[in-house]
Amino acid sequence: MAGTPVVFGHDWAESTVIKRIRSFTALGLEVLGFSFRREKFNQAFVPFWENVHLGTTTDRAYAKRLPKLLGALPLLFKHRAALRSATFIYARNVDMCVLAVLARILSRSEAPLVYEVLDIQRIFIGGRPANYLMRWLERRVLRRCDLLVISSPGFMARYFTPVQGYRGRSFLLENKISFAKAKLIERPAAGMAVPGAGAEPPKKWVIGWFGTLRCPKSLDMLCRLAEALPERVEIYMRGYPTETGLAVFEEAIAKHPNMTYGGEYRNPEDLAEIYGKVHLTWAFDFLDEGSNSKWLLPNRIYEGGYYGSVALAEKGTETGDKVRELALGYTFDGPVLDNLIAFLRWYSWDEHLARRQHILSLPTREFCDLYDTRDLCEMILGLAERRSGDLLRQSGSSGLRARTEDRGGA
Repeated sequence: MAGTPVVFGHDWAESTVIKRIRSFTALGLEVLGFSFRREKFNQAFVPFWENVHLGTTTDRAYAKRLPKLLGALPLLFKHRAALRSATFIYARNVDMCVLAVLARILSRSEAPLVYEVLDIQRIFIGGRPANYLMRWLERRVLRRCDLLVISSPGFMARYFTPVQGYRGRSFLLENKISFAKAKLIERPAAGMAVPGAGAEPPKKWVIGWFGTLRCPKSLDMLCRLAEALPERVEIYMRGYPTETGLAVFEEAIAKHPNMTYGGEYRNPEDLAEIYGKVHLTWAFDFLDEGSNSKWLLPNRIYEGGYYGSVALAEKGTETGDKVRELALGYTFDGPVLDNLIAFLRWYSWDEHLARRQHILSLPTREFCDLYDTRDLCEMILGLAERRSGDLLRQSGSSGLRARTEDRGGA
């Protein structure tokens, strides 16, 4: 597969941006990145692709981000030749897609534009003027996009179709383990030993909470769970707490001797190590209850499933539906904490072994991106070839109008 995609990233050191670019390069694509940096984690990372650094920004501060976006325009103009020759343009998040739209205009590029969404941010939900403004902006962006990439079907069913009125092309690219590095990690066989296995069942269930530790309510619930079941539960956490900050996070868990924080980790190189220490995966998310938290599919259910860790999730959410569909673990309704405590008092070693064996018997493709990114790139490159053919056959405003109608949109 050949081509030179341009990727617009909100943070060139963020794990999903790295994963997407690594997957593209593993397919033989020579990526050129235009990326900002949010200096909160992964400080030592250096891009392995050619990258144009656009500046430094912060989470959720959209108003403060506007001057940074405007300041990036001269850089886009400077690199307009590279943008014009791009096979396709791939943008993560709405602000990056706005920049990508401007980059196409500045460079007069005809490359297909792809908009990737891994979360529906809270700024898009609600009835405040800022919410209406951001939804209006996103609709303008969607009309200029050739393809929308989402990580959960809930985003389309609950937001893009009913709220944004989007009727264009979409592609579901779940948060699975990247095929580009899957060869570096080995999946346990169904009969392999489990954490704490020995002559006797383990005295404590180890619950793992890994990734971007962004949910303060999850932290509070895990602290209360550790306090309620000190002789039966241990909590093991790896990643970075983005919402509370590291100091507040460490202060909270320091009160509980059965809670451990092991710092950041490399994905996927360290997955075998961290999931090898746990029995259960915390797959709850309450950060944006009733909206994004209900609609998303987190990478934890794929990583945990790959290693046979049993998932704990909220009933009535997209995550809970996925857990129930594949029998990856157990789902809970309210009061969630009380039901979790009752479950962990009931949960037996035989029950755990049976569920783990089932999870490890599931096909690897349920957890690992074996062909998904390849299929996505083939679809995008097909759009690029179709666009090139259209340009040869059409000219002037009639050609532009035909292409716009073909793309559809909000």
